[in-house]
Amino acid sequence: MDNTREAELLAIIREQQQVIERLRAEIAELKAQLAKHSGNSSKPPSSDGLKKPAPKSQRESGKRPSGGQPGHKGETLEAVAQPDAVVVHRLESCPHCQHDLSAVEAESVSQRQVFELPPLRLQVREHQAESK
Repeated sequence: MDNTREAELLAIIREQQQVIERLRAEIAELKAQLAKHSGNSSKPPSSDGLKKPAPKSQRESGKRPSGGQPGHKGETLEAVAQPDAVVVHRLESCPHCQHDLSAVEAESVSQRQVFELPPLRLQVREHQAESK
């Protein structure tokens, strides 16, 4: 090989080495960006996307069983005698064979009451002051 051809090949090799080093640095930077999430950086949780890390419970385990503790008097809403509305869910057809059951008398009726807060409504009061 002559010296000019050898010099050209060495220049090509050096150029390729620079490209390889630049690409390696870029890959390392992109991997570092992918590894960041709201738990290990200042990114907001909304930027985590679908790959959110599982939340870590701050509850100490093992001290007490879950649910109501022994001796605690439970409180619940009692059913009222006159509800504001009654919704009857009639069984018109058999859920398995679709046979018409509208003429068949019900054997029993199960009931439950749902307590709902009415939607809030902004109340506007106008004040009028007389001047004389």
